[in-house]
Amino acid sequence: MNHTFNTTALLALLATPLYAADKAAGHPTFKRDVAPFMNTYCLRCHNDKQQKGNFRLDILQPDFANLETAQRWAEVIGRMNSGEMPPPKEPQPTADELGKVVDWLANRIKEGEAARMAKRGPVAHYRLSREEYANTVYDLLGVHYDVTLPGAFNEDPRWHGFERIGSMLSLSPSHVDRYFKAAETILERAFPEQQPKAVKRRADAIEMHHRSDRKRIEELGIADKVRVALWPGYNLSAFRGYFWGQVKEPGVYRARIKLSGLKPRNGRPPHLSVWNPLLKRTIFDQDVIAPEDKPVIIEFETFLTMPAELDFLNEVPNKYPEGHWRNVLVSGGGIFTSTKDTRLLNPTGYKLFDEDGTALRPLLLVDWVEWEGPLTSEAELKKREGFMPDKEGDIAQARQSLQRFATRAWRRPATDAEIERYIKIIEKEVAAGEKFRTAYLAAMTGILTSNNFYYLAEGSPTERRDRVNDWELASRLSYFLWGSLPDDELFQAAQAGTLHTPAVLRAQLARMMGDPKIKRFTEAFPRQWLQLHKVGMFTPDEKLYPDYDKWLEKSMVLETTAFFNEVFAQNLSIREFLASDWTMANPRLASHYKLPPLTAAMMQRIGLNPEDHRGGLLTQASILSLTSDGTRHRPVHRGVWVSEAIFGKTPPPPPPNVEPIEPTPATAPKATVRMQLEAHTTNSNCSSCHKNIDPLGFAFDNYDAVGRWRTEEVVATGQGANPPINAGGKLPDGRAYNGPDEFKQLLLADLDRFAPAFVNNLSTFALRRAMTVDDEAQINAIAQASKKDGYKMKSLIENLVLSELFQKR
Repeated sequence: MNHTFNTTALLALLATPLYAADKAAGHPTFKRDVAPFMNTYCLRCHNDKQQKGNFRLDILQPDFANLETAQRWAEVIGRMNSGEMPPPKEPQPTADELGKVVDWLANRIKEGEAARMAKRGPVAHYRLSREEYANTVYDLLGVHYDVTLPGAFNEDPRWHGFERIGSMLSLSPSHVDRYFKAAETILERAFPEQQPKAVKRRADAIEMHHRSDRKRIEELGIADKVRVALWPGYNLSAFRGYFWGQVKEPGVYRARIKLSGLKPRNGRPPHLSVWNPLLKRTIFDQDVIAPEDKPVIIEFETFLTMPAELDFLNEVPNKYPEGHWRNVLVSGGGIFTSTKDTRLLNPTGYKLFDEDGTALRPLLLVDWVEWEGPLTSEAELKKREGFMPDKEGDIAQARQSLQRFATRAWRRPATDAEIERYIKIIEKEVAAGEKFRTAYLAAMTGILTSNNFYYLAEGSPTERRDRVNDWELASRLSYFLWGSLPDDELFQAAQAGTLHTPAVLRAQLARMMGDPKIKRFTEAFPRQWLQLHKVGMFTPDEKLYPDYDKWLEKSMVLETTAFFNEVFAQNLSIREFLASDWTMANPRLASHYKLPPLTAAMMQRIGLNPEDHRGGLLTQASILSLTSDGTRHRPVHRGVWVSEAIFGKTPPPPPPNVEPIEPTPATAPKATVRMQLEAHTTNSNCSSCHKNIDPLGFAFDNYDAVGRWRTEEVVATGQGANPPINAGGKLPDGRAYNGPDEFKQLLLADLDRFAPAFVNNLSTFALRRAMTVDDEAQINAIAQASKKDGYKMKSLIENLVLSELFQKR
């Protein structure tokens, strides 16, 4: 079948002004150069009958004023430039033929940019993500609002991991209803009729566990020595029994716990987990490494709704052995004092220590717990100043306060006409018999439920602007770096009209990157860029991976976000993401990686040796596990992840009805996943895509589904010994590697390719939209400008913020 271009589309192209320039003598033309090229080299595989790589060319409209169409033509250029099209086994064009077609398409795409930009609407709206909503409420009013509570806000839809893409964050009636409920709750907490007083209470081990036996314990003379021994599988009430009922207000509460942790020989340290049954999640986690005679005090703050119930758990998988508990006991339970005290042995209890007093399983020894709250800091109270009128019934003062509140909440000056609508609400409520305070809070609720609050708006319905104004720039910058509204200094720069000037913008950027709120960026961006929400999506099979637990899963993600934070804080090069001689780890992760034991409980920077086979992002357990399925590693998924995250290139989806790889038959020799995959992709329909994807994933075959290093693959079925790992391969450009360490060196050689891909993802996060063909030149310019500084993280961010890309609409 002779596949040719759609005739109507061709005639339409010939009639466009863009084509008129081609008529000049000597210039390539569509009719003479492009259409024959496509017919000869492309349409056999991309037509109405066959669309390799899910790509059809025969009906691709030559309308370069259409963004989607221009994007498709840009992809054609990319595939031709990379050598993917035409495939090596197909007839190949000469360099001259290829150059003429690529140049013609590139010129038409560039010429169509103005027409594509003109089609953009005069105003763009971006709804706040729920995380941004919570940050904004806190920075506006000093109120903590848990957007993850059941029934609060829905989880935001994602696009390639990003949770803040404007086109994805639509608005439904249910959203509006929840915004109203949230606003009422937030304002009640911000402006209570009487500020609740904080209550502070400490409970010792006797009160926590032996309240009814206090008198007898005192008679034994051990009241000051009693501790609660918390072994795996035993829960201890952490809040309700001695604090609940004394406080009724939701808020932030500070916990302080004095405890120590006993680790068995060659075992894991005990792990304190504070569990919230209402939320069905852990609100605090930490390994505890402290000798029995040198307990530590752990402190943390958390937001609690009332009534609250919390439990202390020692979350280390363990089974009870048979035997007795060699410590002081009374009827109804044991009273623990120390591992050296062996009085009043209980012959029917569980044995927790050997004869030398060494723990047989990880044990937490809790001395006391202290809770204080609800807490409201002076800084939080100061945020609310000027938003509530002092005089009851004073409309003039109410107008001033509302103007101040709306301007701050809406991130730009509120007009008199806008405020007048809310003044009328107050007047109507008061006329209907409501108290002035209640009526004023109703007006404030209206401001918080206005689309001016939960939407970031860029542009104007009355004028055509190609760039954001200073107010919009302030919000764009603050939501990029802080996930929240601008602070007073940014507001002042916007009001002065100087924020867009390079000197002021550079100074504000440096200030913001040094503010503690920057932690929101260093946690949110890597989580979304690297799609860390997928970690744990497929829970590993406990029979295959018995040591896997939720704390390990959480530690995996913490390593990656802490690694990114360290690169940012130290202003290191993004080359560290590809290969490094260090990582961030805690004791749980160090044990998982078989690294030397750590003596400190927190996430910390540690050096790596070549034999550790770690370093960079790609060999972190979070990345390796999210590209697995819970039972085995998946080289194709790992290859796709590397292609997207490192090279910024999304491979085409697999064709429909692809047969899955079946387990090795019981009568056949054991085979690795790679061996099965290579047999599977001998089909020509599969091999064209797999040859570009698989080598990126095979490099990490030494790591199993939870990121552990191995030299042979455990195969459950089949005959013979487990087969050795083959982690070698060859990239599409012919460069060979043997194992992940050599592969990472090849990636370092491609740093100039990684940098634009990283800037693309950074820009997607910052600008809340997918990057298009019209952004490519700016993205490449930002990367190139950062090269002279070795692609240091803060230089990349600065070059992005100072660019036309960041400041244009």
